[in-house]
Amino acid sequence: MKQPLQRLASQLTRFSLVGVANTGIDFLVTNLLFLAFRPAGMLGLTLISVVACLVAATNSYLVNSRWTVTDQAGDSGQIRRFVVFAALGLAVNTAVFLFLVRYLPLLVTLDPMSNLNLATLGGVVCAMAFTFLGYRFGVFYSAAVAGFRRDCRLQAADGPVAWRQLWAILVLALAARLLFVAIAPVAYGDAVSYAWVAWFTAHGEWQLADPFWHSLFDFWQAGLLLTGIGQYPALVLASLLPGLLLIVPAYLLTRRLYGNPAALIAGLFVALHPRLVEYAVNGYAESFYLCAAMWAVWGITTVIQERGHRAAWAAIGLGAAGYFLVRNEAVLLIGLLGAVALLLAARRRLDLRLAGTPLALFATCVLAYTAASEALWDQSGLFSKSSNLGKQHVETLDIAAAARETYGGSAVEQAPPSLAERLATLAVRWPANLMYTAERLPGMLLSPVIILAILLPLLVARRGRVPGDELPLLAFSLWPLAFYPLIQLEPRLLFPTLIGAGIFGAAGAVAAGRLVAGALQRASTRRLAEHGVPALVLLLLLPLLPALAWNSEQSRGFHREVGAWLEAHVPSGTGIAGDGYGYVSSSSFWAGVKGEPRLWTEHAAALAKAARERGEPVLVLYEEYLRNANPQLLPAMDDGVPGMQLAAGFEFPRVGRVQIWSLDGALGSVAMANTPHSNNTPEITP
Repeated sequence: MKQPLQRLASQLTRFSLVGVANTGIDFLVTNLLFLAFRPAGMLGLTLISVVACLVAATNSYLVNSRWTVTDQAGDSGQIRRFVVFAALGLAVNTAVFLFLVRYLPLLVTLDPMSNLNLATLGGVVCAMAFTFLGYRFGVFYSAAVAGFRRDCRLQAADGPVAWRQLWAILVLALAARLLFVAIAPVAYGDAVSYAWVAWFTAHGEWQLADPFWHSLFDFWQAGLLLTGIGQYPALVLASLLPGLLLIVPAYLLTRRLYGNPAALIAGLFVALHPRLVEYAVNGYAESFYLCAAMWAVWGITTVIQERGHRAAWAAIGLGAAGYFLVRNEAVLLIGLLGAVALLLAARRRLDLRLAGTPLALFATCVLAYTAASEALWDQSGLFSKSSNLGKQHVETLDIAAAARETYGGSAVEQAPPSLAERLATLAVRWPANLMYTAERLPGMLLSPVIILAILLPLLVARRGRVPGDELPLLAFSLWPLAFYPLIQLEPRLLFPTLIGAGIFGAAGAVAAGRLVAGALQRASTRRLAEHGVPALVLLLLLPLLPALAWNSEQSRGFHREVGAWLEAHVPSGTGIAGDGYGYVSSSSFWAGVKGEPRLWTEHAAALAKAARERGEPVLVLYEEYLRNANPQLLPAMDDGVPGMQLAAGFEFPRVGRVQIWSLDGALGSVAMANTPHSNNTPEITP
């Protein structure tokens, strides 16, 4: 009789052979459809990928069910389960395919057919790994696997928290974050907008702040500025401190659901994941609201499990308020989570009078925030960003159209769109946002942990302490995928999905390690396998951390050089304008100046007129922005801007040229190098 590992190896070999056949089918159908229809957009490529996957999946079921797995404990639900995992495999294949189609050309120069086939190969390989595990443990599973699922138990840990272990994770997390900020000390995009609101508020000049960017995060950052630290250190600390504290509720929540081994893995995952590290040092509000939200999820889970846990009720109120006052749309999720908590608590006959505590704390925080905001800006700032719902275009889908709509400066005051018009816009936007979600999700997850998260219910039937205690985390994790594609999706809005995948995946890694260990004979080898699976998941993250930091520096570090020139050569009080969407604001931040987005126009001659009218005589143009959002102005970088003179030019590998223009006399006379985009800094003569 074959040993378990020998049997698994035999099945893996057969599955691989079937996979090779499926890959051939996938490639054949993909190339035939591409040559037949020659799709120009991502929608056509997606449809081709879906059709090819469906044909390959049909072949997969027919062959695997009859040849690959011969020891299966089949039942009447086999076809239904196969359809589910085939659909998930299709999602994995499509997401990786779209991700590679978009980003492979940025790494290597490829012709369209080579790019298509490499992307197809990447999608097929990732989907094959997922479907093998899904089919083996969820569709064609054996009696042994069924027995393991029945007997394995992941339950809440008893006894005191291992605080030394948690402190060690926090120290490791701090080291990872300091390494990232040392490699890539960058400030860009929305983080700069938050920083200026905090700066003006802390210095008593709140009337200069743009309240559109105001949230509880700005009040928090303003408090840091009041300690006397500089603007950039405050920007980093504003995300660094909550980014570290985020680990605590993630660790405690995992411990409550799945025990200490899973808590250790989940804590390390949150501590070392490159995306979470990046957003813990770049000044964005994500780590702040994620920390608040995770405390609320921990609190809801705790009151479901225990009776009368007063600290948990308080965590619900304060955490939900912190989440809502940064991401106002989260009120929908908060309402859903509250209903789930009350329903489960009522079924367990908990004292629902304690629910008054989180309600009171939530209301108090919202009222205090609203009062302070009204006093400073005569508006609460709540739901101010809902204006995005009325926009016809968003930059993540069509940056050129969105830039024209956002920065066009039309003098005609348009009436706000009606509800029917908004719904029609969202209905058109939704399919594109779904593709955008699939395309960006692999780059956000950056880990196979999602596979282990999906496998968790297949490997372990008995989890948690009481029925329903996983629901708050599940709702929190699926929320971005269900809600944001309906409106405006940005990749960082997928962080709740990433954290949920990390926690569920940590539990899945523990279960997978136990399953592999159970098939081994020697005790030392079993221990190695039990800890090796989780360790492998974490080790895969380590090389990605410096790589992502290096990429961030290469993509955005140029702002420091441009900002240093502006600080050295632009007189104090001189207005600076330039390309929007975080370009000029990021460069001018390093000069200690709040730059403003320029007028979007198709005519270079209009730039000088706008500079005079707006009192912003210095103009910064970025080749990358013009290429993507305003290509009509690209010739101006060679032909010049009428009525303005070139004061400085730079050229950077990733973003191309950056040019600084000024109205005549604004910066004195300029002696330029021979080429308008020289790396040499020009001399300024007073």
